[in-house]
Amino acid sequence: MSDANVSIDDVVTQLDAEGLLTAETGAVEQAVGKMADIQPWYVRTMVGFGAWVASLMLIGFVASIGLTFDWGFAFFGLGFMVGAVLVRNTSNNDFMVQCSLAASLAGQALFVYGTMEGANWDLPEIAVGIVIFLNVVLFVVFPDRIHRVLSVLLIVGAATMLLYMWKWNVVIPLLGPVLATLLVFMDRNRSRFVAGGKGAFLRPLLSGLMLSAFGCLMISTIYVLPELGGSFEFYPRPWISTILLGALLLYVARDSWDTLLAGAGQTAEVVVYGLLVVVMASAWIAPGLLLALVVILLGAKSGHRTMLGAGVGFLVVFLGAYFYGIQLTMLQKSATLIGTGVVVLVARFVMLKLLSRSAGEPDHV
Repeated sequence: MSDANVSIDDVVTQLDAEGLLTAETGAVEQAVGKMADIQPWYVRTMVGFGAWVASLMLIGFVASIGLTFDWGFAFFGLGFMVGAVLVRNTSNNDFMVQCSLAASLAGQALFVYGTMEGANWDLPEIAVGIVIFLNVVLFVVFPDRIHRVLSVLLIVGAATMLLYMWKWNVVIPLLGPVLATLLVFMDRNRSRFVAGGKGAFLRPLLSGLMLSAFGCLMISTIYVLPELGGSFEFYPRPWISTILLGALLLYVARDSWDTLLAGAGQTAEVVVYGLLVVVMASAWIAPGLLLALVVILLGAKSGHRTMLGAGVGFLVVFLGAYFYGIQLTMLQKSATLIGTGVVVLVARFVMLKLLSRSAGEPDHV
């Protein structure tokens, strides 16, 4: 067999011909067959786009019929959601998967609107509560990873809206740290959830919690809007988030330091924790920087490149939004960002020194 342009199918065929796949041939051929059925990404993208267009056009046509009788929109919305769940549970076809996703999201909107109209309710809090309830149920019964991530985002987004509607702005700085704490807890207990048969829920829940925490911390970069009243603030007292996320950062970093600084002595650990406290102080009004560090450490510790990349990406996005969004003077913004950067560089220098000493190697940077 030539070494050039050898496919997996060729390898399996050759091994089978040599009698090296006697017991596992069936399983291997089945796996190869599944890989052969996977379409290129551009084909799947076009299929998904066509499914969304077709689904939304059909939903728009059918939903217009609901105008002729009371609760019509709610009736069709419930039908779309039930149909989407049934289709997704019975088919893995790309077109049907995307159709069911579009139908579920559109069905939620129709159901909420139809329920509010049919019951003559005019309180937006009720509509937000219905969204939360629907997505809690759909997270469990709709077996699609993307849909489950969206359900977590919708639940957290709706809960955040409720807090603003009730003027509980003071609670907003707690949301990001709470979500980040749940993210750390779920990540630390991956094996337990998988062993308990909850593995299908774990990955979308982790992604949803991470993205939701990112969204909550991005609110801290929004301007205070004078037209909403002098006392209204989107994100009051961001230092609350900084303290809580800083404590979480120390907790997440503990395992890494215990491994990296083994043999370096207690003084090295004190120095490292002192550096982390200085990083917290430099990010006093920019808590998103600490959340990015928490996610980056989680990704590096568990070896999940997606989480690691998400943490780095959020760090870049938050820095840009913080610099151009939050209502501070340019001098204050610059001082915060420069101070944080200098502290991180100094921490890197000190860490390399400590690591080289613990390994018994010459100091280098």
